Amino acid sequence: MSAPISSDAPPTPPPSADGNSPADGRGPGGARRAALAVVSVLAVVALAAAVWFGYGWGRALLVDRSAAEARDAALSGAMQAAVNLNSVDANDVDLSIENMRSSITGDALRNDLAATEEDIRARVAETGTSMSAEVLFGTLTELNTDDDLGKALVVLAVRTQTPEYFVTNKVPVLVSLRKDGDVWKAETIEPLASVEMESGPVPGAPAPDPGAQPAPDDSGAPAPGDTGAPAPGDTGAPAPEGEAGP
Repeated sequence: MSAPISSDAPPTPPPSADGNSPADGRGPGGARRAALAVVSVLAVVALAAAVWFGYGWGRALLVDRSAAEARDAALSGAMQAAVNLNSVDANDVDLSIENMRSSITGDALRNDLAATEEDIRARVAETGTSMSAEVLFGTLTELNTDDDLGKALVVLAVRTQTPEYFVTNKVPVLVSLRKDGDVWKAETIEPLASVEMESGPVPGAPAPDPGAQPAPDDSGAPAPGDTGAPAPGDTGAPAPEGEAGP
């Protein structure tokens, strides 16, 4: 006689509609769990990738922005120095000299300016000559942010004017830069060959004497390789390191 079946034994679950038993993990519930596990793994991988690439992108953005800001600051300093070193206001020579001084660094240019300052003042007082410069173009040719050094090419329109006449020249200059504190300043400046753009009598000026010069000397820029600042009214710009060009 066989033993009776215990009434405490769990009932056998009925097969699912698709023939799979829920207990074997192949039913709808098991499939959902497997899909959820795959999605979770993919989400973790995607998050890790986002963090990694986001960090790299953010770091590159900060580095690129810092480099761009350094380039902008260096070029701005070069252009300002080129303008200041080629400008003298006959009505405010003190301010013109101070502007020159604020744009230079290093003993060479400072000594040149100190040596020529009185000559600049005397020439302006004698001739009433003014010079003004405007940037036509500027670009950095070198930049070393580790050593705070750089070089730039700046093209100026330099107007030299007496009470009767004016001449405007296109003057390219090479500016060697050094960062002084937070400001990029000129350590040397080398003028290249200038080209006359226009000249003539000052509008509204009184008629000149017959023997008067027809216009200021037309170079409007310091001579390449010279180190002294030219006096206004000469052929050169009042840059501490260059005299008038031919």
